[in-house]
Amino acid sequence: MQLQKTIGKAVSLEGVGIHSGKKSHVLLTPAPLNTGIVFKPANPKSSTGIVARVDNLVCTRNAITIGRDGYSIQTIEHFMAVFYVLGITNLYVIVDGEELPILDGSSIKILEAVKEAGIVFQEDYSEVFSIPYPIWIEEDGKYLIALPGDGFRITYTIDFSSKSRAIGTQTAHFNVTPEIFEESIAPARTFGFFEDMDNLRSNNLGLGGSLENALIYTRDELLNPDLRFANECVRHKILDLIGDLSLVGFQLKGYFIAHKSGHSMDMEMVKRIRRIASRSKRYRVLPRELVKRKEREFLRFRKKINL
Repeated sequence: MQLQKTIGKAVSLEGVGIHSGKKSHVLLTPAPLNTGIVFKPANPKSSTGIVARVDNLVCTRNAITIGRDGYSIQTIEHFMAVFYVLGITNLYVIVDGEELPILDGSSIKILEAVKEAGIVFQEDYSEVFSIPYPIWIEEDGKYLIALPGDGFRITYTIDFSSKSRAIGTQTAHFNVTPEIFEESIAPARTFGFFEDMDNLRSNNLGLGGSLENALIYTRDELLNPDLRFANECVRHKILDLIGDLSLVGFQLKGYFIAHKSGHSMDMEMVKRIRRIASRSKRYRVLPRELVKRKEREFLRFRKKINL
């Protein structure tokens, strides 16, 4: 069992939104027990806030946007990944802007800010859900799988060979702990493609993107001076997946395998896990035949995808 956590003091971050191109200021402040992660506008008259949960999902196009009662906030996944891995369960995220700042394109500055604020244990337990049987989603050669397992493990494969030979196919695997996250995942920056920039900007996306906050690839090379990791792109996709999974609203135990997944598929998995968790509460022990049936179905799926 894990205790709920908040931060010890207020801490702020500021920068530009990668899609809006507008300045954004974020103030992280402690929150009481059972609050959840709540995004609030700097002007409290406009909204009482939004709980960061899939129920409040608005859009998955190029980023995660949540909203409620006319108020929305965009690109929350990099912040949410930090809160999730550090076990922060109660926090107010007060935002002066329509989008969270991209900072350097990674989560490392967010992690440093939370560590500076300090982590405080609270006097009640947080919910932890163990994946009870194989769950999977497949579409057009892409898939995302959740399997039973101890801890929180992720294997991710990307293939951008058709977009850039400089990325190609990359795979990474991590048993995600706060230490591994800080060292090997949080510093990985978001990435994009030079050929897509005009199209993105014509759709009011990527307006704040630059070589200062994103890796930019042509079909043959990286335009930035260097990489933090040889497989930085797939590490960043793991960062995104963690932030996306956090919208389930509780800690997860299991093994996640992603192959060319993305925000939309991630959110479909989150919805399925929430439904299964809700049904599981009705049983002290899940029916054995249900578990066995799911395992048999998954074996057939594994053969289909040659996993």
